[in-house]
Amino acid sequence: MEELQGSVENIIFASSDGRFSVFRLRPDGQRGVVTVTVQMEPPLQGQQLELKGCWVEHPRFGQQFKAEHMMVAAPTSLEGIERFLASGAIDGVGPVNAKRIVAHFGGDTLDIIEKAPNRLKEVSGIGAKTAKKIHDSYMEKAELRQIMVWLEQHNVSGIYAGKIYAQYGSFSVEVMESNPYRLAREIDGVGFATSDAIAAGIGMQPDDPVRVSAALEFQLQRISLSGHCCVPENLLVDEVEKALGVRRDTIWEVLKQDLATGALNQEVVGDNILVYPEYLYQAEVETAEHLLFLQKKAKPINVGNSLKLVEKWELNTGITLADRQKEAIQGVLEHGIFVLTGGPGTGKTTVIRGMIDMLEAQGMEIILGAPTGRAAKRLSEATGRKASTIHRMLEAQGGDSSEGSMFGRDIDDQLEADAIILDEVSMMDIVLMRHFLEAVPAGCHVILVGDVDQLPAVGPGSVLKDILRSG
Repeated sequence: MEELQGSVENIIFASSDGRFSVFRLRPDGQRGVVTVTVQMEPPLQGQQLELKGCWVEHPRFGQQFKAEHMMVAAPTSLEGIERFLASGAIDGVGPVNAKRIVAHFGGDTLDIIEKAPNRLKEVSGIGAKTAKKIHDSYMEKAELRQIMVWLEQHNVSGIYAGKIYAQYGSFSVEVMESNPYRLAREIDGVGFATSDAIAAGIGMQPDDPVRVSAALEFQLQRISLSGHCCVPENLLVDEVEKALGVRRDTIWEVLKQDLATGALNQEVVGDNILVYPEYLYQAEVETAEHLLFLQKKAKPINVGNSLKLVEKWELNTGITLADRQKEAIQGVLEHGIFVLTGGPGTGKTTVIRGMIDMLEAQGMEIILGAPTGRAAKRLSEATGRKASTIHRMLEAQGGDSSEGSMFGRDIDDQLEADAIILDEVSMMDIVLMRHFLEAVPAGCHVILVGDVDQLPAVGPGSVLKDILRSG
């Protein structure tokens, strides 16, 4: 890789998720500027950078320097210091104050801000409150630089520094030195390999229980990407042994400890012991509990002779139903949780229309939904009623469930409905089903429609198949 040093002239582009930015750099000792791309949050205008990367030719924008490593250094020239302070990066300093501070302290400006902030009051227009604000803001940026330097010293790109600092603040280096695998668990975009590189850099032994525990969790997460909520314990140990090259008895010992502390969970099924990551185990348990609760709490809808109502619907619509279709429409009036299943062409859509008419005739408020936009559109066209995606129904807010609910509708602010019909349920994974059921109020009737031989869920779990299998 080539090296490039210089100061940031201006920011051209920064993605909203902080994963990519483009800026212009004025290389030291050169008159012109170069365009730099980096897969991280943008640096600050005026900052002095040390970059490692390579030159690439963009078909539209021409020659660019693609930075793989980026270290921030304090600016050294008076012009660079003033541009850095005037950029807005430091709270309490604008272009006017930046010029006054640099004119007063010259090359000692940054040392004064860091070590003797009270002296800033010597500058016209700066009081004690502003001096403190300038110092605090500068020290925050200094901590960010410290994290970048620490990462680079441990052979890891400093591009993760912004996210790490946002998560751990002043404790960032302490966290990385005590358990670098927390990064893989708690910071989006940092994987096991990056955490493992940090662990190696700080001298952690290959068979350290912290490393083995993280590898067990990582392998379970990798397996979940294939749609599985759990895996037989022997297979899990095989995968970790293959990945780490650590003795099997060490892995078994750590696995036993993680199961005892609840870091991982298990279920015994026949002769197999199945191991779960904690969040997927809880999703399965809570889904089962919610289904049983709703089944119990939803009262049968008393309509007298339900078969007569169904026959009247046939007469009004000119549709003749098969006996099983009639049973389905009647059944939805009697059960809190109802599953309608069957292959293509078996008449599920006709039954849904009958169910909706029957429920609406009883004055019930009905919500229709499906896992995808396309499925929701088909349901809407088939029924002549509004249908939305389940994420929109639940008012998805993005983010991470560890920060609270990912949805506006949850156990504290539930959906307002007497009955909810979901189509294409084979595509729902266990996590989405758990969130959906949390948002369903007691007494609401839930109708799940789908075909287990159709598209499976992208995420872990085969919810519809498991509900049917459970009886």
